[in-house]
Amino acid sequence: MILSGRDIKWYIETKKLVVTPVEEKQFRQNGIDLYLEDVDLERADNGHKYLNFSGFVLGATRERLELPDDLMAFVELRSTFARKGLLIPPTIVDAGFKGNLTIELWHCRSQQAPLGELVFHLIFAKTSSPCVPYDGKYQNQSGITGAL
Repeated sequence: MILSGRDIKWYIETKKLVVTPVEEKQFRQNGIDLYLEDVDLERADNGHKYLNFSGFVLGATRERLELPDDLMAFVELRSTFARKGLLIPPTIVDAGFKGNLTIELWHCRSQQAPLGELVFHLIFAKTSSPCVPYDGKYQNQSGITGAL
C-alpha cells in the first residue's frame, strides 16, 4: 500500500518515521519531495549553487531519514528535472534504513546540478509485515557515500 501525504505526516508526527529537516511544502499527494544538498567534490565548483556536469555524479539529500521496519520507499526524480534530461537509476530505500540518501545522477550533456532545490520524490509503501531492518554497509551514512 502506498502512503498518502497525510499518512506520511502521521508517521512523522508519531515519530515512527523520521525525515529531518522537513517543511510543509515538501509533502505531496502520495509522497514527499527531497532536496539535493550536495554533489561529489571531484566535479564540484565550490561556491556556486549550480554545478555543471555531464555523465555521472553522486548527490546527497539534505534530509536524514529513519524508516521503521514496516515502511520502504521508492526514490523518483521530480518530473521537472526529468524533462530537463536528468536521470536517476531505480533506487529503493529499505525498511529500517537510517541516514542521508546518496543518489546517482546522470545527464548526457552539460547540465547544471540543481543544488538546494526539491529534486527527488520519495514514495513510501507499507510492507505486508514488519521486515528485518536494513543493517548494510550504508546504514547511518552522512552526506555523499561512494561505493564501499
